[in-house]
Amino acid sequence: MKKLILIITIFLSYKFVAQTYTVGSGNALDFSSNIGSSNHVDLGGLTAINNADFSFECWMKVSSVVDDPAFFSNKNWVSGSNTGLVFDVQDNGTNMKFNFKDPTHSRKDLTVPVNVHRRDWFHFAGTYKKNGYFKVYINGVAKDSLDVSTLTGSFLTSYTYKLGQDGTGNYFYSGSYIRYSGKMDEVRIWTSVRTQQEIRDNMCRKLTGTETNLYAYYNCDVISGTVLPDLSPSANTGTLVSCVPAIWCNSGASIGNFSSNKYSATFGTSTVQISNPAYGDFTVKNISSTAGIHLYRVTAIPNSTLSLNNLSSNANYYGVFPTDTSNAISYDVEYNYTNFATAMSGESNLKLFNRINNEGKFWSEYFALQNTVNHTMTKSLLNKRKEFILGTKMGVSCNAPTNINLVSYTPSSATVGWTTGGATKWNIQWGLQGFPLGTGTTTLNATTNPKTFSGLSSSTFYDMYVQDTCTGTGKSYWVGPFVFSGTICAIPSALSATNITSSSALLNWNGGSVSNFEIEWGLPGFVLGAGIPVSCSSNSYSLTGLGANTAYSYYVRSVCGASNTSLFSGPYSFTTNSLSATGINVNTISDIVSIYPNPTNGTFNITLNQKADHAIIIVMDVLGNIVEEVKIEEGNTIHETVHLKGSAKGIYFVQIKNANSTAVKKIIFN
Repeated sequence: MKKLILIITIFLSYKFVAQTYTVGSGNALDFSSNIGSSNHVDLGGLTAINNADFSFECWMKVSSVVDDPAFFSNKNWVSGSNTGLVFDVQDNGTNMKFNFKDPTHSRKDLTVPVNVHRRDWFHFAGTYKKNGYFKVYINGVAKDSLDVSTLTGSFLTSYTYKLGQDGTGNYFYSGSYIRYSGKMDEVRIWTSVRTQQEIRDNMCRKLTGTETNLYAYYNCDVISGTVLPDLSPSANTGTLVSCVPAIWCNSGASIGNFSSNKYSATFGTSTVQISNPAYGDFTVKNISSTAGIHLYRVTAIPNSTLSLNNLSSNANYYGVFPTDTSNAISYDVEYNYTNFATAMSGESNLKLFNRINNEGKFWSEYFALQNTVNHTMTKSLLNKRKEFILGTKMGVSCNAPTNINLVSYTPSSATVGWTTGGATKWNIQWGLQGFPLGTGTTTLNATTNPKTFSGLSSSTFYDMYVQDTCTGTGKSYWVGPFVFSGTICAIPSALSATNITSSSALLNWNGGSVSNFEIEWGLPGFVLGAGIPVSCSSNSYSLTGLGANTAYSYYVRSVCGASNTSLFSGPYSFTTNSLSATGINVNTISDIVSIYPNPTNGTFNITLNQKADHAIIIVMDVLGNIVEEVKIEEGNTIHETVHLKGSAKGIYFVQIKNANSTAVKKIIFN
């Protein structure tokens, strides 16, 4: 009976420690905070991997590299010819090296160029096939392999396996102690060779601990102490050695409760989506210049809600992780909150907030484009990893700044301005693109708007955040990031409209060297943000589905990258041509045709109230794509039911035309 009580006590204690920090990526091990001592985690013998197939996975962030420090090993790394194995980073972080040696055969070495130093958090996986190959994967992409078929013996040594050190726990080489300076999270060891797809499907989500062949699982989510729990049935508990409390830190790994991914050489129209019946659908689309992209969902309130004005009962947020780090990466996100009751009830006050990752304590509002017809929040041309959550401006007494824009530039400076929310002083943070808000260079109570940033490096992008400081009423939430460099995003000029007919016009402008633009159009006098949005990749756009003898206006702005757009140029106004006297007259369209219900939930009726000869009824979207087409034979009237269920919600046009004339009516699908 005493033995049973002891076992239950140990089990309860173990489960309590293991579940102390579970939001998103939670905590991580920060070996760089203990760089002056021989800090490491002793994982014990891990005997199952000494003479059999295994896979090792973890998330990593390398802070600095001196010589060739091991981050996973059970050997004395003073010589690669010693029995055992070692995984390390070396050559100032440009390479990772892997060394294997059994008691009787020659050592095997593999050096893989991956440039891990300061590349932010990345996912590493190594799979070892006995009598086969060792393979290295970075962010789910195979990088290199090594033939290890000649190593038939065991990796058993007199040392235990360590995280953050070699097997000795105190690696000494060439007159100095060599330390691993970096962070680690979500360490997983398997008694099988994981496939590339298995690595991809699990790298951005928490495990349950009961997965097949899972031999050790350290999610590193404890907050303090000297025990690293193993959440697998094997109970390979780790022990922290020579570690001070700073070993525990917020993790920046891209981890959620659910995840989805897509890898492709050319994504085309491919999307990545996570649907949720309570909180809505989140989609990543228009993906380019990356080998793969991950979308994950966290089913909890974020660990930090600083500067986040969250929606009531919103315990749900999303993250996007591109597998590459190039500035050429581009993707859009769309949050459809139709099924999110709280968001729908407060739709007019919705804001999309963002942060870099779980290491960032502060959230900021991200200038997302809201479509209240489709009930979506959209952000385009992103090129860095991000986490997103829906919030609100309701209840905020201090209004946030808006309309951040690049005012002027030189090769080494940039001047950025904004529209104040009402304050005369602002808090500003800025730094290299991708820095977590709260860690940048800060100016408190700045009185200058615009703000000039000097000492910029060539071909380098920077992020800037700003918040109003309203005396006596607190602070607004942060807004940003606004991305800038020494290159300006030029405002389009010379707006015009040509090839005007009774139902179309070709919009033209001078965009310089910019290739992406955003247009808003509508009837004259519309307010920016309330027009019909269109994106295009040339300095002209064909506008169709217009009414005859009707005035229209449009604005256009340049898009130079994520959050880096010019000011809108415009408005430019034009009037479509009149119709001839014969046929259907646009001025009497309400008498000629009945369209109901309008707005519609996807199905509506068209009734033509007079006879028409050889007419055509066309239903098209705002881009001019035909959704439905009906031909009217000689002398007939018509009643037609149209279904838009398979089409996107938004504005559509019903066009009725014959040889001599055209009439158009707008319908809203919501």
